[in-house]
Amino acid sequence: MLNTSQEMFTGVLMQDELFQFAAESEEPIVKKLDLPPLKLLIVDDDHDVHSVTELLLRDLTFDGYRLHLLHAYNSAEAFAILQQDADIAILLLDVVMESDDAGLRLVKRVRETLHRKKLRIILRTGQPGYAPELETISNFDINDYKTKTELTRERLFTCLMAAARSYLQLAQLEQLAYEDQLTGLHNRNGLLKAMEIAVAAGQKHTLLLLDLDHFSMLNDSFGNEQADAFLQGVAQRLKVVPSSITAARLAADKFALLSEAPMSLSEQLCRDTLSKDTLTINNITQDVSFCLGVATTHAEVSSSETLSHAYMALKRAKNAGIGQTVIFNDAMVEALRERVGLISSLNKGLQHDQLYLVYQPQFNLKTKQIIGVEALARWVDDSGRHVSPAVFIELAEQAGLISRLGQIVLNKALKDCGELCRAIPGFRVAVNVSSMQFKQPDFLQQVFSALSDVNFNAAQLEIELTESAAMDFSADTEEKLRQLRAAGISLAIDDFGTGFSSLAYLEKLQANCLKIDKSFVDKITESDSGLRIVQTILALGQRLKMRVLAEGIEYENQLQGLVAMGCDEGQGYLMAKPMMLNNLLEWPPIKAQLQSAER
Repeated sequence: MLNTSQEMFTGVLMQDELFQFAAESEEPIVKKLDLPPLKLLIVDDDHDVHSVTELLLRDLTFDGYRLHLLHAYNSAEAFAILQQDADIAILLLDVVMESDDAGLRLVKRVRETLHRKKLRIILRTGQPGYAPELETISNFDINDYKTKTELTRERLFTCLMAAARSYLQLAQLEQLAYEDQLTGLHNRNGLLKAMEIAVAAGQKHTLLLLDLDHFSMLNDSFGNEQADAFLQGVAQRLKVVPSSITAARLAADKFALLSEAPMSLSEQLCRDTLSKDTLTINNITQDVSFCLGVATTHAEVSSSETLSHAYMALKRAKNAGIGQTVIFNDAMVEALRERVGLISSLNKGLQHDQLYLVYQPQFNLKTKQIIGVEALARWVDDSGRHVSPAVFIELAEQAGLISRLGQIVLNKALKDCGELCRAIPGFRVAVNVSSMQFKQPDFLQQVFSALSDVNFNAAQLEIELTESAAMDFSADTEEKLRQLRAAGISLAIDDFGTGFSSLAYLEKLQANCLKIDKSFVDKITESDSGLRIVQTILALGQRLKMRVLAEGIEYENQLQGLVAMGCDEGQGYLMAKPMMLNNLLEWPPIKAQLQSAER
């Protein structure tokens, strides 16, 4: 009685008669094909099956690929090979080896533990009763099922050709899905997949996120082609960082590195490899400087969550400055949860009219007369806590709520101060407008509707814009500024000196007022440089025939210094703190003006 391998070998001779055997003394002439390899792993506990399969596939090519055969003689050996070699395309697998279902157990481990979804698995059995075909195909992720006796040379070739083509098509799709086209590194999907595989192996790894310093400046200065070449150069260095498992490009200038080294060593290896030498691209030399956010993979934490942890750390590193490193800790999650809760509470507050306004008086520093007020937003959350404007305004900007907040402030300010402005001619109300609000397509409509709703005199409204909001000089910005000026609305540049501070920009802008930032006012009496900055801003305002208003005046010597330098206007705690509308209307200087206007 013939065994399985003998049956297979005899069947090949009888059915195909494709073999002509040379005399033993003759050496076969084999033409070596210079083709890329397509790896096939043969798994069978019968050595004769390996020999016959190798003989059947001799000299065959598959769509321009040559088969490179690997051999394993039990499931454990096969799993170890698959674990080490990610490029195996096809698995030709026996069902019955060290146990009746060893092959099927291997299929499950390969799919679920190694996540090798692209690998084509052909189940080959000499004893089909141990694994019924329909049941096996239904319950296991296999791609074909054959008995050994039916796999003649032609049928084996056909079966493998179909598997090879399927693998290559999946490889192309995987490349599009998991690879960054510019650098050849993984993209975000590829990184997450690599992290899942690494975590499944049961070891902790270090994830480093990199954000290149000054990349936008490089791009603006030298163009996209040079910037892309720089990114490719950084990618090449990332590929050779010692102890790295994989590298990825996640965004324009953001990269990731998955390392098997501990945190501190991973950071050192990364910085040494990337930043030790400058990078020269097209004769342009550039330092490789970057911030790092670092996190550790854990079996109980998903890969996407670990990535988000690294992003949290990276954001803090960027806020800390150039070339900084921050390591993730659990307190960051708590801070994020608190932040998310605060954003939700702010959104609810905007919907239920929980924001209120206070008004800080502004003075003519020469006459000491009150000339207007600045409207300032305040918020008390559901717990009764007064949230700092520096906190909730930043949150509103990040959460996309700033435009709605700004519109609420504008509407409230005009409604609150309408009677006051009608009673005191020339009295003005200053309202801050954020860059995001100003850029909204319907911004002008918001302003003009707010004026119309309460019959507010446009000449008594002053809109305060930051330099970054007013000075991009796009056609849209210039048209909005033109229409605001045409309506009689005053324009003030808030926090002047902290942004562009360009004479050419100011001349083109034609604003009415420059506001000196509190940080400069604080330095008037502290240093000669602080004094010179304020003198320069005042001279600039005078040259352009603009009013200059100093913010944050808290001490008498600051006030006296500003008056001596000829500053036009000011506001600050020394003269008056922000106050609620009812307190403002009862404030003696306002009451005096109202009584004077009635006469």
